[in-house]
Amino acid sequence: MSQVWLITGASRGLGRRIAEAALAAGHRVAATARDADRLADLADAHGERVLTASLDVADPVTVQQVVARTTEHFGALDVVVNNAGQADFAPIEDTPAESFSAQIATNFWGVVHVTRAALPILREQGSGHFIQVSSLGARMGTPGLAAYQSAKAAVNVFSMSLTKEVGPLGIKVTIVEPGNLRTDILTARSMTMLPISEPYEQTVGAFRGQLSSQNGKQPGDPVRAAAAIIRLAGMPEPPKRVVLGSDALNFAQEAARELADSDDRWSHISKSIDFPDSTPAA
Repeated sequence: MSQVWLITGASRGLGRRIAEAALAAGHRVAATARDADRLADLADAHGERVLTASLDVADPVTVQQVVARTTEHFGALDVVVNNAGQADFAPIEDTPAESFSAQIATNFWGVVHVTRAALPILREQGSGHFIQVSSLGARMGTPGLAAYQSAKAAVNVFSMSLTKEVGPLGIKVTIVEPGNLRTDILTARSMTMLPISEPYEQTVGAFRGQLSSQNGKQPGDPVRAAAAIIRLAGMPEPPKRVVLGSDALNFAQEAARELADSDDRWSHISKSIDFPDSTPAA
């Protein structure tokens, strides 16, 4: 059954692959990017099945306009893929406030704006699916990416709350946490490498070296990742959260074990603050 997809950040990387996979599956796609000219080839190849639009997801007014234009053009909206993202790499202390704010605006507020603009449409029709592209880093935290990963962690909690609010209304939500995909995310096109001051060379600097050595060697195939997302959108009961990539799965499971071990180790502190006569909450 043909669906109408709205995909942010569709000009390259995973977003482009999702758009291509959705079109190959027979769906109609509203593809957005900061510069719609970079989407012209999709429109040329697929004609009326593609609507392209320039979109800065941090601008709620433009977001509302693009969502309205999508429903006017296609007459429906079924799947919303919040994929747009941007990262600057630097230690927290060295990151300019403007950079930190811009990353939060794109990676978190962009998801909020697009979700809120689409919600009334999906609610009224009693169906729809939000696919929130997060990051495995939201579970871990790594040197140099605090702003980006903090925003993605916020996306996770926002989406978990969203699931509980809209599930009874017939709307599905899936948080997708990719591992290392072989896109241009580690290049200057996607990630700005800011200067690293001397005290952080041993941590942030060392991690930047690891990232540089991985560029072009990431284990995750963005084409297969896009195909997996198409499958998720076709499921009657999709997962609320899924990691993509064997590396992501390994890291996620290790992070879960570390958290559980920490909670268990310090449980005596956790329990020590209860009133002596208190009963555990249900």
